[in-house]
Amino acid sequence: MARIPRRWDLEADLVAVGSGLGALCAAIVAHDQGARCVVLEKAPKLGGVCAFGGGEVFVPDNHKMREAGIEDSLEAGRAYAEFLAAGFGSDAHRNKWLDTMHEAISFYGEQAGVAWKACIGLPDYYYPKAPGAHESGRYLSVQLFDGKTLGEWQQRTWLTPIVPMGALHEEMYAWGGLAKVTTWDYELLGQRVAADQRSFGPGLMGFFVKAAMVDRKIPAHTETPVRALVCDDDGAVVGVRAEKDGNNFFVRARRGVVLAIGGYDHNEKLAKMYEDMREWHGVFPDYLHGDHLVMGPEIGARIAEVPCTNLALYFGYQIPGEEVDGRPLWRSSWEGGVPHAIWVNAQGERFCDESFYKDFQPRARAWDGNAQRQPNIEPILIFDGNYRERYPLGSFMPGAPLPEGMVTVADTIEELAAQIGVPGENLKRSIERFNHFAEKGEDPDFGRGQWPWAIRLVGDMDYPNPLLGPLNKAPYHALRLRPTAMGISSHGLDWNLDAQVMHVRGDAIEGLYVVGNSAALLDLGAGYQSGSSNSRAITWGYVAGRHIAAKK
Repeated sequence: MARIPRRWDLEADLVAVGSGLGALCAAIVAHDQGARCVVLEKAPKLGGVCAFGGGEVFVPDNHKMREAGIEDSLEAGRAYAEFLAAGFGSDAHRNKWLDTMHEAISFYGEQAGVAWKACIGLPDYYYPKAPGAHESGRYLSVQLFDGKTLGEWQQRTWLTPIVPMGALHEEMYAWGGLAKVTTWDYELLGQRVAADQRSFGPGLMGFFVKAAMVDRKIPAHTETPVRALVCDDDGAVVGVRAEKDGNNFFVRARRGVVLAIGGYDHNEKLAKMYEDMREWHGVFPDYLHGDHLVMGPEIGARIAEVPCTNLALYFGYQIPGEEVDGRPLWRSSWEGGVPHAIWVNAQGERFCDESFYKDFQPRARAWDGNAQRQPNIEPILIFDGNYRERYPLGSFMPGAPLPEGMVTVADTIEELAAQIGVPGENLKRSIERFNHFAEKGEDPDFGRGQWPWAIRLVGDMDYPNPLLGPLNKAPYHALRLRPTAMGISSHGLDWNLDAQVMHVRGDAIEGLYVVGNSAALLDLGAGYQSGSSNSRAITWGYVAGRHIAAKK
């Protein structure tokens, strides 16, 4: 905790720490209610985690799906959210999230110019089996955003290498999805990229950065990490101590500080401890260090958690030479769900539905108490010549040469097993069994192909079961995968229904708010659904901004 300085370097009503979706949502709505706001960002660019992702916003019964003639109800959305939560989290937080999200979405559409559209054809994760699940339209995204309208911020906002730039969701589906990249319209994509027409996460954040920094002229200070909260004698947060150009930079918050700085993907010690993993890597740029879990507890803030076993963890790999912001890029792997590919563990055995991360994540974490080990924690992606002829691997198109040493290659399954150090008989038996059923379009072991969401993303519609094809053509390939986080953390600061941070003694800390991935997932509970992170950032950013602006 920092002492109140003799002189403040800057004063505002609301100080947003971070420049992602939750931070800008809070600043925009507070500004529109008369509050003076400022944004402090550790990174050199604006946009946070949202700008690196898919840009989906999960909103059951949203106005755009109704405009498209798709029926839904908030009651069905609530039943689905309760299924995801699995008895964890807080009913009160979940209900307020569901009851407020439409108001927030409407505000940012009408007042901030966010051009919402529905992702028609993309089902909920657990459709059609979960209570309240829906087959289409609950995800909102945005129309193409013109990056040139950002002015001085055009080159100072994050773009992303992990989603296809310039493509809209419905176009990607129409072109065949992630598996069929050879059928995409690259002439159109090239034109859009050249014109800086942004989609997915960069497009979504483009609308919010423009609304905040360009239209409302809310000042943003990049490369200005916040190091400590400043409290008065009563324990209320009245500002922050940041660093700017190597010097202390004290910013007074007359009404409130909003912590919206993401999780702890790049604090390996913290991530391994909280996420129960021996190894941890992050997809996003190296600015997610869990600073909220340092600054908050310094003044008595309480940490809350939900189970880590079913959140947004993937397994991924690095392509030699690929970097983002000066560090190697980790790509989350979706290739295991495509025909002619499987995952195996260190014993050469399949252990999951490779197409559905809600299945493979908890299975990968499984603990063998008899052997005192986690047998599945380092999955190995196995694929064959059929795969290489038809499908991409990361940024490499089908058939394109792969970097030397990235992938292990052999002419036979036995040779491949020997090279990667797994039992040859087990690997051969696993592939033979998989092939036998894949020829029939079946997976009796793990049900691969049962989830329409996975089929929509990585399926090949030329196959009877779009996710299944045998591995029966040499050469055979193997790629070891590692835990690769996507910014969704199981631990965060505890908070109340006004987004205020809670003290360990049970009271709200005056002047301190938390939103986005810095806030414990009390509204989600034990599950996750694509777009729910962005949805909760928008909703609780809206709640926090209004609450702060209402203070006198």
